Amino acid sequence: MNIHPMDTKIKKCFNTKNGPEDYENFTVPDVKKGRTSVLIEGTKEMAAGLNGKVVNSAFVEGPLLALSQTVGAERLFMDMFTDPAPVHKALKVMQEYDSQIIKAMGQTGINALMWDYLWGNYSVLGDAEYHEFEAQYAQKLNQEVLDNGMALAIHNCADLPHLNTQIKEYKPSIYSMAYYPQVEGSSTASKVIEEGYADNCLVAGQIDPQLFIRGTAEDVTKATKDLCQEVKTALCKRGLKSSYCISTNCEVPPDINCKLENITAMVDAVKQYGKMTY
Repeated sequence: MNIHPMDTKIKKCFNTKNGPEDYENFTVPDVKKGRTSVLIEGTKEMAAGLNGKVVNSAFVEGPLLALSQTVGAERLFMDMFTDPAPVHKALKVMQEYDSQIIKAMGQTGINALMWDYLWGNYSVLGDAEYHEFEAQYAQKLNQEVLDNGMALAIHNCADLPHLNTQIKEYKPSIYSMAYYPQVEGSSTASKVIEEGYADNCLVAGQIDPQLFIRGTAEDVTKATKDLCQEVKTALCKRGLKSSYCISTNCEVPPDINCKLENITAMVDAVKQYGKMTY
């Protein structure tokens, strides 16, 4: 279940024709009302149906991503540098909203809560900027997830994610990430394993989600087979002390043209080619 703090109460209070003082108008919405309450209830039903069968997780946007989608990324990033104080005030509102969501999710029976911390991405922010405008809020939220009985998981489908911060500092149980072959520096599965990021965290990736719509079952099988071989080789080089989950770069496209047979092909290929032979 995907939740982002963009309920009507937040969206209406932001008037883009004004200046940074708009951030002063943000207030924390009630998670028991509106779209958020519906998604929390849906998560409860999902957990009831899937617990004991598969690991299941809620999916919630982090404070900085949620704020950027509410006010617009271009304006937000400009305000971060020209007048950061009001931005931090709004981020504290987003943090409190996320905190309420955590408490509600902790009552649903869900196994994990996965954050989308997209802006931890070197294509957008450096380490100093990311730590100032999200990490200080994220660390508190991460601990609240654990305190409310859920595993901490993180998704970042950016091209150049802050792996040191989001894996080594945040210490999630699961980290879902993407690979962009046309972007210099984008980390392959083997690179992530060989550099030790998967030693204490289950890293997941990196099948291109577009294959589920645009590809054939044969295309998906080949891509999965190749990734399995890459991962197994890297795991062996690392001394078999790391862990990796074959999955998609990002969400399986929620589209009517998404082919169920392609999803099945990936699962079957992992079962066939993902086994380690000693």
